[in-house]
Amino acid sequence: MDRRDLSTGFKDRLAQVLASHPAGKGQFLRDVRMDRSALSQFLSPDSDRLPRAETLRRIAQVSGVSVDWLLCLENAPEGRQEVAESVQIEQEVQVDGSTPLDQWRSAASGFKLRYVPSTLPDIVSFSAETVPDARGGGVENVLEQVSLDDMDVEIAMPVQTVQDLSARTGLWRGADPEQCRDQLTYMAGVCRQNYPALRLHLYDGTQTFSAPFTVFGKQRVALYIGDAYLVISSPDQIRGFARQFDRLVRRAIIGADMVHERLEELAAQVR
Repeated sequence: MDRRDLSTGFKDRLAQVLASHPAGKGQFLRDVRMDRSALSQFLSPDSDRLPRAETLRRIAQVSGVSVDWLLCLENAPEGRQEVAESVQIEQEVQVDGSTPLDQWRSAASGFKLRYVPSTLPDIVSFSAETVPDARGGGVENVLEQVSLDDMDVEIAMPVQTVQDLSARTGLWRGADPEQCRDQLTYMAGVCRQNYPALRLHLYDGTQTFSAPFTVFGKQRVALYIGDAYLVISSPDQIRGFARQFDRLVRRAIIGADMVHERLEELAAQVR
């Protein structure tokens, strides 16, 4: 079930809950601690917005149904399905146009940021806005406005990403060769000039896999799931993701101290 189908099913179930609530819509909103504008967005046919996990849980508790029923994952409304308070879904872009990344970066200031990107990290891309193709269609801006004076940044990604960029294959199939060459050269310069505050490790993606995620200090982990983030704030789980990131670093075939040389070599190979 994709997000739009999930949202459509949720709208139908939420409408049923509202219609059957004995105290009426106003009391329902007060009990759930939801404002009318949010309710309108959840019910709007033009929106695929879903509530956060804690809001889903409150709706279920107030209505006497299960979270799975609200999300059309089961047909019987009875029972309870707990959603951990430490896990929630955050939209990449909020209704007011803001992004939760601003808050997460600010909260993690002074701590270490560990990042596994979905494609080229924005901090090493010279063309995130002017020439989007050089990032392979990348849309994340996790490191936007990050100051390396205030934060220790470590990145781990598959070597195949930059190999595809050099060979103009995969996400960069048919891309302009000069653009690809410039991108690799720029990456090499950023990594060389900012080491060790910025450390980029390349691991073999044929031997090791990782979904895109970011560990923001000790505060949270955000897993990128397309146009939203699955956010985890449990201390034990944060430590688990930090260990997973460290495992990727240990498996790196090109370390952060030498990565600029490999990027320069790949830039020279672009044809």
